[in-house]
Amino acid sequence: MSFVFLCCAIAIMSAFTPLSSSKPANRARELDAYARRLGVAVPVDTAERITGQLICRERALLTGGVIGVGLAVITALLLPGGFDAGYVPVLIFGGLGVGSSVGAALASAASAFTPFAGPRVARSSIPGYADYVPPLERWSGRVLPALALLAILAAWIAFSVGALGDARLSSAYIWGSAGAWLAYASIAGLLVSEALSRRILDRGQPSASATDLAWNDGLRSRALRDLHAVPLTLGFVSVLSTFFDIGFLGDYSGGVATAAVVGVGIPAILLAGGITLLIVDITSKPQQYYWRRLWADRAAGSPT
Repeated sequence: MSFVFLCCAIAIMSAFTPLSSSKPANRARELDAYARRLGVAVPVDTAERITGQLICRERALLTGGVIGVGLAVITALLLPGGFDAGYVPVLIFGGLGVGSSVGAALASAASAFTPFAGPRVARSSIPGYADYVPPLERWSGRVLPALALLAILAAWIAFSVGALGDARLSSAYIWGSAGAWLAYASIAGLLVSEALSRRILDRGQPSASATDLAWNDGLRSRALRDLHAVPLTLGFVSVLSTFFDIGFLGDYSGGVATAAVVGVGIPAILLAGGITLLIVDITSKPQQYYWRRLWADRAAGSPT
């Protein structure tokens, strides 16, 4: 069964690389589709450069996803239960999410820091972080790393006081578990993403026309959202990993019912909540959020 989920993860990765997997003759159509999702026309003069940036991001996303899934499979083989354990599908998709988000963030940040010279279109106000990243993504990326650390602390307290019965896992183990290291990484990722985001926002936006400036805003929004997705994904996978540790790696002689609720029930609730928030985020068209914030006077005529 885990092999089926592995194949699904590979199929999902391939679906996110339409430009890279297309023939050069078909890339103009894929770029036009991407432009419609952003809500802005394709600038003829810079179309080739934009296509190159998007292909670079797709390849980084694919590479990061492959590495993440590969590390997840290796981790599954080393953990108790092996590749057929019940938590392996979550581990595979967690590796896919973390690897893809890191790869996309690195590529987007590199593109955002590429120096460009030229005239600048005047604008009435200087855009800020809240103009590029939707509130749901903005706050989720800050709350989840904190929740990841709180989950580690709660698990440590529960093991210390014996609230989950006599378990094979110790209170000391939890601070060095996979969930703990992911929590530490999510905090570090948040700090790095905030620092890089400030640097991106401080850069100028050379643009020869309003269309070029709108594309610059769209690509900047994508870069900031990619950066913010790293601590968000790490924090979410960390919380799941911590509770799956309790549910699947514990060897309980008492308190089994409590451990089952903590190790299985809470992750199920978290997965349901995460999927719900993801659907809400997707239906809100976050890629057009910058347009609604910065180009409201033209939004009525934008593609949907």
